[in-house]
Amino acid sequence: KVFDNFKKVTPALFAMSLVCGLILFLPTSVLEKMSLHHLPDVWKMVIGIIFILCVSLIVTIFAFSFFSNFHARRIAKRFKAIQRKKLLQLSPNQKNIILALLRSEDKAIKLERNSGDTIYLLTNLFIHQPTQAFSLGWDNEIYLTYVPEPWLLDLYNEEPELFNSL
Repeated sequence: KVFDNFKKVTPALFAMSLVCGLILFLPTSVLEKMSLHHLPDVWKMVIGIIFILCVSLIVTIFAFSFFSNFHARRIAKRFKAIQRKKLLQLSPNQKNIILALLRSEDKAIKLERNSGDTIYLLTNLFIHQPTQAFSLGWDNEIYLTYVPEPWLLDLYNEEPELFNSL
């Protein structure tokens, strides 16, 4: 969250570094036309320091965003691999629940809230409950609507043959 504010400052930093770089590196003939060829050495030093700061901040912001994006992808890939392994180790009843859920038209299923399979699938991030809507069964059992987690839908779309073997 500290670096979120830097994203708003990046265009200003880019503009400052561009102006400072132009003042520092343009040929003298161009600076003479803009009446900037007689700047005192102290001003040139300050402009140089501002240029170095702006460029280093821009590089830092881009490097940080690149590495955080790379890190997020790596974590997501590792999470998906772990979840895939857990999917293959589910009990037959849990696999049937997952298959019924993924093969339903609206990708939603009503399950008993206190069922061990439901609790296991919920805590291991296979399903989640999008709303608080419920219905009562014959023995006052609470049935809640559950939908698959996004990673499970992605895996189902990417590797349908994996789910055919479940």
